[in-house]
Amino acid sequence: MQIVPIFISGVVGAACSVAFSFGVASLPCGLVSKGADSVCQVRSFGKAVDSWKFGFVVGGLVGLIFSPRHQFISRFQPIHLSTASLITLGIYFSISQGNSVSSLSSNSLRSRVNTSSYSPHLYSPRLSAFLATIRWAETGTSESESYRKLVFNGTFNDFSTHPLKKQCAPINGKNVCSTAAGAYQMLDISWYDLQPKLNLKDFSPASQDKMAIEYIRRNNALSDIEAGRFDTAVCKVGRIWASFPCNNYNQNAKSIAQLRTYYQQHLQKFEISRK
Repeated sequence: MQIVPIFISGVVGAACSVAFSFGVASLPCGLVSKGADSVCQVRSFGKAVDSWKFGFVVGGLVGLIFSPRHQFISRFQPIHLSTASLITLGIYFSISQGNSVSSLSSNSLRSRVNTSSYSPHLYSPRLSAFLATIRWAETGTSESESYRKLVFNGTFNDFSTHPLKKQCAPINGKNVCSTAAGAYQMLDISWYDLQPKLNLKDFSPASQDKMAIEYIRRNNALSDIEAGRFDTAVCKVGRIWASFPCNNYNQNAKSIAQLRTYYQQHLQKFEISRK
């Protein structure tokens, strides 16, 4: 039957299209940290699967043109077949391009997030002050610029996703490599874990706050923060943030006294701003 070789050719084309798309989409996975690479590969494959339609259309057209049985296509002139092919591909690319433009426009808007106008005063004074303390301990500042910090050197401006930049530097005689970024120095593996669970559309300051709060919640420290048990909350999240005590990371953590002083200063500011 004429339809069989066309279908087989379409399936082969779909497989080739998915394989090629996966190869391109998974290229950045080589830059992420160990542990995040497998998650990255799975996500890349999920995106690549969407390209099967294009491969199936092209493969089917190739099978139609080069099929040894010409009873079906003998009714058509080459110009008819060429026109049909162009129309089919045109429709596909129009849809794809429309989605791409929409996606790019959305990403462009997100990449131009104005961190200076972002207000973290969305939470209670105690939680806001605790978040500010984490930002200061991790990046050296709790101001808006903290949301753009890379782990060792430089900043990033594209908030459409985690920057996924690995940097290395010596800490206490040990060479440390990390992809940590943002106000709370989130790793790429944290992004891959929390982004789908929290339904985050980007890596904007608001999204970074949500990620930090989720880690605080997972370590059962939210109630301690709201109850004023600062020292207890600090120790509970110490294994999340290396700049906090109560861990063995040996990365020059702040003392509990330093953290408490900073927290109290900002707690007063947040309480005054609410009045």
